[in-house]
Amino acid sequence: MISQKDVLAMLANCAPGHKVELKTHNYFVYYNKLTYPALPKYTEVEAGHVKKMARTLGIYECAKKFLGW
Repeated sequence: MISQKDVLAMLANCAPGHKVELKTHNYFVYYNKLTYPALPKYTEVEAGHVKKMARTLGIYECAKKFLGW
């Protein structure tokens, strides 16, 4: 599990200019004309969600280094 705070810090570092928008059931993350619409709005997020988001947004290598995978 990864804290929401760490996910947001990773996005600030690896995806400058990103936008996070709260929807009814989860967060939509926008970056570089790409969208990840399924980031859960819990205080702890499963690593699988974060990895899928990083791959979708094209920031996987940076996220991997930032989060220590």
